[in-house]
Amino acid sequence: MAQLSNNAEEAFQLYMKLKKLKLAENSCIPLYYQLCRVLQGFIREQRLKQGDRFPPEEVIAACLGVSRPTVNKAVQELVRQGWLVRDRGRGTFVHREPLVDLTLLSENLSLTEQFPPDTPPQTEFIRRMIYPAREVPDVMEILGLGPETEILYIRRLRYAHGRPVMVCDAYLEAGRFPALKERPFVRDSLYATLEEVYGVIIDRSERRVEAAEIVEPEVADLLGTQLFSPVLLLTGLTFIRGEEKPIEYMVSYVKEGVTFKSTVRRKGIDQSSLVERTGLKPLRSECPPHLPDEKAYISLPHVSEGFPGAYLERNKGKL
Repeated sequence: MAQLSNNAEEAFQLYMKLKKLKLAENSCIPLYYQLCRVLQGFIREQRLKQGDRFPPEEVIAACLGVSRPTVNKAVQELVRQGWLVRDRGRGTFVHREPLVDLTLLSENLSLTEQFPPDTPPQTEFIRRMIYPAREVPDVMEILGLGPETEILYIRRLRYAHGRPVMVCDAYLEAGRFPALKERPFVRDSLYATLEEVYGVIIDRSERRVEAAEIVEPEVADLLGTQLFSPVLLLTGLTFIRGEEKPIEYMVSYVKEGVTFKSTVRRKGIDQSSLVERTGLKPLRSECPPHLPDEKAYISLPHVSEGFPGAYLERNKGKL
């Protein structure tokens, strides 16, 4: 979190340096509103908690090259929306309520395996770089690493039907997976590579999905869209069997038009009890031994006239 830097000012300056964010002066979206979205991204990605100190307005203005009145208007808007609170004489503090956690995509851990068999995703590696953990303090804390540890950062662009659909970022401990910086991925899947090449067994992944907007210029360019366009922001932690600390922190920016669907059916319904409670007659003379398993889908954007969308259907438990 931001406190890993000495203060909120240093945390914001480091965030801006790493992200290389800028405002679009020629956009029809007012500068203060763009700045609101940048500041929301800072709060979200740095995992600031309620009560954490917020950077001073003069620091924000200097980092983004905008006027103090513009920053003040943006901060006032965030106060109005409930992201921040001002305490006279003390400063501005985060006042963000926790996100609602959602169940996503059943039990399949790999995004690669969520695509339809007849529409395998194509992958382009944008970069694979190694950073000292102290340069990405939020990731360092999430992965439970020391400041001198090296972190491998992987950015991939995923395509479907030749069109970019998501930017996927992954952060892992570099020393634990030697040569992953150069190694081709097994079946274009990071998880398959970790399991089949490095011998780990992926046990679970905790994921969160949130509606957001693109504030990073490179993400907008890669997805072929404008800054501040809507995206689904998918974040998660990956754990392997027998270990409590996560081995991967992932962030994915999913382009508008890609949807995740999850259909969950009840199992073990006592039909006789249902008839007794509702008075309805059963549709069949005998209750089937079990209902269909949970199914998960990804719907991809339409790419041509008449294209109905592509769907993935898989059985629960096939990892």
